[in-house]
Amino acid sequence: MVVQHIIGDPGLVALYLTAYMLIALAVLVVIFIAVSSKKRRVTTIYLSGEPEDVIKEHVPAPGHLYWGFMKRFARRTYEYLVGKMHTGNLQDWINFMVSWYGLLLLLSIILGIIYVYMR
Repeated sequence: MVVQHIIGDPGLVALYLTAYMLIALAVLVVIFIAVSSKKRRVTTIYLSGEPEDVIKEHVPAPGHLYWGFMKRFARRTYEYLVGKMHTGNLQDWINFMVSWYGLLLLLSIILGIIYVYMR
């Protein structure tokens, strides 16, 4: 009887789910703190032999982080897309974008129909 009362009220469901997620987060934080190393390794920045005062800030630029990710982890996907998209013909890009937007439109229509029928 109590479970049906809770399920019938969306506010209580949201409240209980939020409480459960916060409890799970707290447990994960405690586990992370218990397992993590207490020692910190501090090294200097490698700048190809230059002193550290040649740079303004000791943090990488967002563009460098992006290209570092692309070169290390997404190289094959990037090379495939560059090979397909950089043909020099604008019509190739238009065809790709129209097909991609068409796929997204079709997916949204299908999901909308499923949503209407599931209600």
